[in-house]
Amino acid sequence: MSAPPDPGSAEAAHRDALRAQLGGRAEQLAASAPGPHRPLRTDGQWWYLRDPRMPELAHGWKLHLSARPDGFEALLDTALPILLGRVCDVKFAVSTAALWELNSGRHGAAAVGKAVTVYPRPEEVRALGLELAQALAGREGPAVVSDRRVRPDAPVHYRYGPFRVTDDEAQAGMAGPDGALFPGLAEARYRRPPWASDPFEAPGGPARPATTRVGDGRYRITAGITRAPSGHVYRAVHLATGREVVVKQARAFVAEDGAGVDARGRLRHERRVLDALAGVPGVPALVDYFRHGTDEYLVSTARGRTDLRREVLTRGPYDAEAGDAGGAGSGGGAGGRDWWTLARALLRALDAVHARGVVVCDLKPANVVLDGDGRPALVDFGVSALDGDRPPGATAGYGLPGATGEDPTEDHYALGATLHHALTGLDPVVIDPDPATNRDRTLACLRAALPEPGHPAAELVEGLLSPDPERRAATAARLREGTVPARRAHRARWNAETRWSVLDGALDHTVTTCVRMARELLAADPGAERPRTLLSLYDGAAGLGLELLQHPDRPDARSAAADLAAWTAAHPALDHLDGSLHQGRTGVDLFLAEAAAVLGTQRPVPRRYEGTGVDQIAGTAGIGTGHLLLAGLAGLGPETGAHRAAAADCAAELVGRPLDDLGEEPNPGTAALAEGFAHGRAGVAHFLLAMPDEASRRAAREIVDGLAADLPGIIAAARAPGATRRYLSWCRGLAGLGTLLVQAGRQYGDDALTALAADAADTCRTLAPRTAQVFRCCGLAGVGDLCVDLAVATGEARHWAAAQEVAELILTRAGGTPNRPLLPGRRPDTEARAWAVGTPGVTTFLRRLARRGGPVPGLLPLY
Repeated sequence: MSAPPDPGSAEAAHRDALRAQLGGRAEQLAASAPGPHRPLRTDGQWWYLRDPRMPELAHGWKLHLSARPDGFEALLDTALPILLGRVCDVKFAVSTAALWELNSGRHGAAAVGKAVTVYPRPEEVRALGLELAQALAGREGPAVVSDRRVRPDAPVHYRYGPFRVTDDEAQAGMAGPDGALFPGLAEARYRRPPWASDPFEAPGGPARPATTRVGDGRYRITAGITRAPSGHVYRAVHLATGREVVVKQARAFVAEDGAGVDARGRLRHERRVLDALAGVPGVPALVDYFRHGTDEYLVSTARGRTDLRREVLTRGPYDAEAGDAGGAGSGGGAGGRDWWTLARALLRALDAVHARGVVVCDLKPANVVLDGDGRPALVDFGVSALDGDRPPGATAGYGLPGATGEDPTEDHYALGATLHHALTGLDPVVIDPDPATNRDRTLACLRAALPEPGHPAAELVEGLLSPDPERRAATAARLREGTVPARRAHRARWNAETRWSVLDGALDHTVTTCVRMARELLAADPGAERPRTLLSLYDGAAGLGLELLQHPDRPDARSAAADLAAWTAAHPALDHLDGSLHQGRTGVDLFLAEAAAVLGTQRPVPRRYEGTGVDQIAGTAGIGTGHLLLAGLAGLGPETGAHRAAAADCAAELVGRPLDDLGEEPNPGTAALAEGFAHGRAGVAHFLLAMPDEASRRAAREIVDGLAADLPGIIAAARAPGATRRYLSWCRGLAGLGTLLVQAGRQYGDDALTALAADAADTCRTLAPRTAQVFRCCGLAGVGDLCVDLAVATGEARHWAAAQEVAELILTRAGGTPNRPLLPGRRPDTEARAWAVGTPGVTTFLRRLARRGGPVPGLLPLY
């Protein structure tokens, strides 16, 4: 089995040739098939064959054909002639490399195996499914976890789901005959809406029984531990002994590597490693191994009920000051919360593993299990090295770059990264192609989070993360002996003279990056299947374009914004958007109108918009905000009055609602959701505060007073150990609440509200060094913008200094050089063009910091 082409390698041309080969073969088959012409098109991810006879259906039963990459072309040769003889629409992966990516599991469990999707007429679902299953019997392919199989020996699956809609529309749900909604997105289990009869079950026949027993009934599953595309991990009871065990599943043909080793191969390898480690303290014991269908299962003893990642998430970072750092003591704090105790215990476990000839190769917080007393155990040896044998794979940032599994000190590097997480709650920086830069930035993040940059814990982690194996070994030896590194003085990264030149350079470079991202978007395939991520303010062309328009001194930015506006106005997906501000048409029209005002491009046609709910992101408050912003761009013409009238209608709808209906239900796991800006009452008040009528102002004041009363409690929760970092976010937490309070304080002339906003900002600054995300919506850029708002509102230098500190933290989490940063997006190893979760939103903050204020795309002026 050949390895998938690397998109950045010399094999890219070969990949494109294979893609054209698949499309050419499909075109040949379609041209010779009876019936009307079926045009073939692609969006870069899928090939589409549309049948003009196919009725327009919102949802229905659809079929999925799964395949391994090496068998994909043969499957198409068999299946396409059958499909072309029926009335149905078809889509299939654009290439074998694309199928390899789907089956890798990196895009979620529900994507695995969906090599071909068939949208048949309802009356033909059963006959077509049976015909395909008969023709494809004996073929191999991953199971499609959201579906059922038509028959057990064929890779033909089915489920009820949306037809011809985007993921965003599917998320809204499918409406049944009575108007009730049923989830449309595929999940990691089969679900059938109540109005649809299963076409492959006998009417009135018995339902397929659900069971919690596995291993021929030897084990009863009691709870889930983790869900993964390659297989789930469960807690279970061994019924013969009553002992608690852990059952680990490996799905067939998922996450195959270049040698054809899939999740099952890695599980078999783990079984051999556990045999070699039998009796080692700090390692689970092998209990059983069995097969069920094509999947395989490993059973081991249970070593604890939480892992180190969850421990830090729920209880906060470990304390490097408590306990006996020198190693003479045994406890180190209740529940094992002393960092030095944890470090020594993990090293002892590694030493015992290494003594058996095993190198772990994937030590990370999720693979460290803690018992009730906080004692750690190592789990998950699927890619460990044993006797020179090691399947490929490791977690980015935790493994030593270029590791082979031959040197035990490679595990010391992973130990350093794991201990870094225990101190900060952060994963290592992985955005830069240069490992040395990532290591340098990871250590800078650690020093920013500790009470002093030269803290002994930072020195220990730095030694473990050394690229030099002798230094890693020497550092581990000192930890083993109980020798604590000396505290060292560290110079500030940038002095007062260089700070502003670094920030100016960073801003100039991020604008250049936004221009490049715009050009890349313009050159991409039309991709009408996902209009929101292509066009919206939140993560598409509108947000990117609105920021580019704020740089009139840059000809390249003006040109890119103009081209982006023309491309957006003509895009075929425009009419697929909803009416919302951040996700839909309001935000897009705001970009087109502002481009027209600044660049003289074509103005959008005025319209009324409809969204979902009441919030700023998707609902009425955001649409009203958008109308006010559009009215401000419309000049003195008739459009101004139309937009103001539409805004008044939005306000009337909100004012008439009870206060409890103006925010989502609070969720302790996602911070102050009901009070937040994006989906809660703060965003509603942001709009109503800008309305001139008395009813809106009264409603806004009621919301503001309630938020002011709630804020001390929210701040207390945010400062508690283990508080989620989302408490600082613009969308759900304190940065957005602070923004609203600055706006209200200025409008009411109330310094107490401004002081509360400053309290929110101070709390955000406390959380910021332990926040991984750098972007606007849930990360550091939103905090920085609050500091800028406060600085402009109060004129106090301390808020400018705070904004500078946030900018430095952002550049610490970035790759590249400080004045040419490579900024991570939602995925920490990938940059993103999304304004809310990518480089453009960070550029907004850097611009406002450099220019001492200025507008934020999609927000009304605060002053």
